[in-house]
Amino acid sequence: MQRDFDLVVTILGALRDAPGPNLSTHDIKNAALAPHPEEQGLQLIAHHLDLLEDAGLVKQVSETAANAGATRWRITWKGYDALEQDEDDDEDEDFDAEE
Repeated sequence: MQRDFDLVVTILGALRDAPGPNLSTHDIKNAALAPHPEEQGLQLIAHHLDLLEDAGLVKQVSETAANAGATRWRITWKGYDALEQDEDDDEDEDFDAEE
């Protein structure tokens, strides 16, 4: 399975914009991959959450969930910084396109 940077940004954005301090894997899947089949989507999201955790951008806050879809995640300080950097890069690209 390959890393999808757009999906990484979407996951971080979903966690940042969550109504509470964290989201379940299932909630993140619904926010990021609505059209994907359930099992395939959860595997894809779980893989990317593991990658994000490896990078220190998200943190698992519930390890005793009955199933992988119920595991809860939160964005970290470093995750907020990464999103801000991505937004700054997008603004720079928009500015370059206008010149």
